[in-house]
Amino acid sequence: MSAIFKMLLYLAMVIVLVAIAYANGDQRVDVTYFPNRTVEDVPVFLVILGSVFIGVLVAGFIAVFEHLKHNMHEREAQRRIDVLESTIREFGGLPADIGHGELSDDDWVEE
Repeated sequence: MSAIFKMLLYLAMVIVLVAIAYANGDQRVDVTYFPNRTVEDVPVFLVILGSVFIGVLVAGFIAVFEHLKHNMHEREAQRRIDVLESTIREFGGLPADIGHGELSDDDWVEE
């Protein structure tokens, strides 16, 4: 269901962009992208599509870095889990009623 919703959303966005490009096909603007750097007589729809493309690229880079950061935290958490599990195996498990008051000598596993 969500895949169909995403495809419909993308389709609607493309239709809107095409409609804007068609409506502004004869409009021309001057674009200054750095001080003293101007491109003259650029169609408005190219400016709009270029802005959308640059926004998608920036969002993509941010998403990639966030994904890498998440993977790094996940690997660190998995390492900590592995160390704790090996410690539990080393000591032969935990007493059955840990955290429920005082433990007697019979609760500990002898090796």
